[in-house]
Amino acid sequence: MPGSKTGDKKTVLFLCKCSSNISNIVDFEEIKRWAGEKGDTNIAAVSNLLCAPDGKKFFSEVIKKKNVNNIIIAACSPKLHEKTFQDIAEKNNINMSRVRMANIREQCAWVTADKNEATEKAKSLINAAIKRSFLSEDLKRRTMKAYSDVLIIGGGIAGIETARTISKTGRKVYIVEKNITIGGSVMKTEDLAPSMECSPCLMAPILSDVRDDPNIEVLANAEITNILGFFGNFNVTIKEKPRYVEDNCIACEECFKVCPVSVKNEFHYSLGERKAIYTLFPGAVPASAVIDKNICKHFTDNSCDKCVSVCPFGSINFDQEEKTTAINAGSIVISTGFKPGDLAGFPELGHKSINDVYTTYELESLLSTNGPTGGKLKPDDEKIPASAAIIHCAGSMDSRGIPYCSSICCTHAVKAGEMLGKVYPAIRVFNIHNDLVFTDPEEHQFYKKQKAKGTTFIKCFDLSSIKITKTPDDEKIKISGYGFEPISVDIAVLATGFKPADDFKELAKIMDLALDKNGFFRPGHRILHTTASEQDGIYSAGCASKPVNAAAACTQAQAVAGDIMSRLIPGREIELEIFTSFIDEEKCAGCKMCIPACPFKSIYYDPERKISIINEALCRGCGTCTAACPSGSIFARHYTDNEINAEIEGILHG
Repeated sequence: MPGSKTGDKKTVLFLCKCSSNISNIVDFEEIKRWAGEKGDTNIAAVSNLLCAPDGKKFFSEVIKKKNVNNIIIAACSPKLHEKTFQDIAEKNNINMSRVRMANIREQCAWVTADKNEATEKAKSLINAAIKRSFLSEDLKRRTMKAYSDVLIIGGGIAGIETARTISKTGRKVYIVEKNITIGGSVMKTEDLAPSMECSPCLMAPILSDVRDDPNIEVLANAEITNILGFFGNFNVTIKEKPRYVEDNCIACEECFKVCPVSVKNEFHYSLGERKAIYTLFPGAVPASAVIDKNICKHFTDNSCDKCVSVCPFGSINFDQEEKTTAINAGSIVISTGFKPGDLAGFPELGHKSINDVYTTYELESLLSTNGPTGGKLKPDDEKIPASAAIIHCAGSMDSRGIPYCSSICCTHAVKAGEMLGKVYPAIRVFNIHNDLVFTDPEEHQFYKKQKAKGTTFIKCFDLSSIKITKTPDDEKIKISGYGFEPISVDIAVLATGFKPADDFKELAKIMDLALDKNGFFRPGHRILHTTASEQDGIYSAGCASKPVNAAAACTQAQAVAGDIMSRLIPGREIELEIFTSFIDEEKCAGCKMCIPACPFKSIYYDPERKISIINEALCRGCGTCTAACPSGSIFARHYTDNEINAEIEGILHG
């Protein structure tokens, strides 16, 4: 047996004092005496700080001079330094599996006050590591070539900025967008607060850059159906819906004029209309129009082909079919945006039941010159509104709607007043609020600017008490609430928060990612890595992990791009998981219970051999399949039943 007294090879025990963290409570002389009497170890080497440069040099010299087979290190948590010593051992031609750590700091010295008890516990932990080490089998490091291409889910400003940054290095970038064009929510408004910079002016050259960049491929009107793999080697399946219009279309809009069908335009929150053949906005990328098969008369009753006859490029193709595309990528970025808060559960706010009550998103769309009404609330109505009330936290901070603060809605509320004043200079604006949240000095200055212009800010300590009413005889909207005198205004604006997009749950399921309690993607770390996910190689930018404004979304996008580019170097290989599971093919009964148990989809069934097979390139070594196998035919490398039983035996019978 390797490491036994009779063998030529030796098991060396390193004892690390960790300065005085361990040695003050664990009796090292007693440990050395005990180890010598047991005879399982041939050397007991003591270091003051084994992880320090001198300590690592000492470690290397000992294992180099002695004929060492197994190495036991009694020190801190293996999470901190096991890899450090495995790497040193491998440089000295000792397999990494032969290095094992016994945690006598966190699990012993730091939690046991009595020195005798701590010393006895340390013996048990060391003995467990020794017993298990005798059954260790050599592990082999494996590498594979990594894909340096990147796939981005969501074509809003965050996804676009990520793509533009990465493409500059020559990498191929794919943007998968469920809508018919990229651009996202920024394209639904005319100005970005607090700077009030022109959104179309900002986005037009960016969209042109994407359109003309040979390294960026946009797959719009598409959705992700499956994702397999890991960092450096993801395989993504994408379903592209037919547009029924070829790519040579330049959106000249000649077909729009003859299309007989009109429906509410979802892009403008159903405030305007679109035709059965349409684009979202001028300058869209992709430029080609799309036919809505559900309402187009060619598909519903075969009564209209007018678009075919007027198209100067012959772009209409009713025979297009759904297409499935498979893409290999080294990393995936989620930038799927957000959904405005829903006010259906708040009838007291009058949305959609009282005329002249809008959400901030609806107001922005109406007041934008690129919106459905050409920049006015009601272009056919000569009456100019004299007053407006903007209600903060509408549907937010309430269990009926959004239970949290979205942090950027206050700025949107202030922006509503700015936009109203721009179109109707004489209008009087009231902001009804409780807390006011501004995330940076520029946003706070934006608020002060509104106050200086004459906007009245009214404090309401209980926003859930607000009621918006209007009787048929009233010309004005009445707003009442706890702590302020009721006011009457011409229009009311509801500042709603940000919700996770509708497809978050489905995406999380496909990618095996966790969502937080609010439904956003949970970051890898709330402080150290907010743009990472819990799956290595999958990142989030924009509103995927929490509500952010456009500036923060761009900053996140650049951070994600930088991290990906630093890790995915073209031509460089990545190291695969070492502690994978494997199947004893002679024992496997082909019951398939391991297949649904695997969270990484690394197991498949071979119908010819009637057994399950593990693709070890996809396996991440979690061991779930090992526990699920009823026949005991699946083994986890470095964590076999025999090794674990030996470790338990060492603890109980030291």
